[in-house]
Amino acid sequence: MKKTLSTLTVATLVLFGSQAVMAQDKTRAEVKKETAEANKAGNIASGDAPAQKAPISAKSDVPRAEVKKETAAANKAGAIPGTGTGESSQAAGMTSPKEKAATSTTTRDARKATTAEANKAGEIKSGEANMPAKQK
Repeated sequence: MKKTLSTLTVATLVLFGSQAVMAQDKTRAEVKKETAEANKAGNIASGDAPAQKAPISAKSDVPRAEVKKETAAANKAGAIPGTGTGESSQAAGMTSPKEKAATSTTTRDARKATTAEANKAGEIKSGEANMPAKQK
C-alpha cells in the first residue's frame, strides 16, 4: 500500500512539474527585452502610482535668451509674487505659518494662559476618540 501511494505521488509530481516547465515559451532574454521596452514606453507602474506615459514636451521655438529677458521684465514689473519686487507674498495670500506666528500680536504667556483656561473648562478634547477622522 505504501509503495503504491508513493509511486502515485511521484507520478503526480512528475506530471505537474513537467507541465510547469513546458509552459514557459519565452526565454529570459526575450522577457528582459519586453520589460525594457514597456519601461521605456511608460507602461510599468512604480511605487503606488499607476502606470502613466510620460508627457511629451514639444521643444520651444523661443530662444533661451529671449525667455530669460521676458522673465526679468516680468520680475521687474512685479508680476512674479515672492521675488522681492512688486506685490509682497503676504498681499498675494502666500504667508507661511512662520510668518503668521512672527506677525502675531499675542504674547506666548497670553497664549499659554488662554490654552490653560480652555483646558480647565473642558473645551479642549483629548484622546483618539475625539480626534477628527482623516479625510481620503
